[in-house]
Amino acid sequence: MDKIIFIDDDSDVRATYKLSMDILFSNDFEVICLDVERSIDEMIQVLNNIPEKVTYFIDEKLKHSGKAKYTGVDLIERIRIFDSKIPIYILTSYAGEIEKYLGDIEFVIDKNDWDLGEDESHLSKRFMRHINTYKDIKSQQAKRFEFLLEKSIFSTLTEKELEEFKALDLSRVKNITSEGIISDESLDELNAASDELDAIFTELSEDDDDK
Repeated sequence: MDKIIFIDDDSDVRATYKLSMDILFSNDFEVICLDVERSIDEMIQVLNNIPEKVTYFIDEKLKHSGKAKYTGVDLIERIRIFDSKIPIYILTSYAGEIEKYLGDIEFVIDKNDWDLGEDESHLSKRFMRHINTYKDIKSQQAKRFEFLLEKSIFSTLTEKELEEFKALDLSRVKNITSEGIISDESLDELNAASDELDAIFTELSEDDDDK
């Protein structure tokens, strides 16, 4: 089952939003609410061990309890190394403080505005468009990887196809926990493969803001 990940360092907040998200996403998704790990590498390892993730909701003030050494934005920047397309939302009471980070996230949701009503229904529709777009992209990536894998078995890949294949293969790695493990060259290959799929992403999401 597809999984919605919510990360917050406050157990009461996690319990509250677990109920809200279960209602919002009905029975189509499993909502997993996670406490923070002390280091960002430990947090990434926990996330990489969860399959079928389709979106994240992350609180910005993850340092509030004193357990974590990183903010929500710090965590998002690390997640983007492994998955540049997955929808990510900041859920916070301090929305005005993180406007400049919108490049890494879909949008900021003010906790004070999160209630079960018409606004949330509108948000739900936007969430579903983002999730469905992401799943379409992942499906295209998987199909392309399988095509290149089969071709590599029965014939020879071109140099460009080989580079794409290596990048797509890298994107399937789930248990890398340190940014330093990935070389700049490997990241460039991964980004190149991701860029090649941007046309698909744009076509699927170009009407999002108008709906």
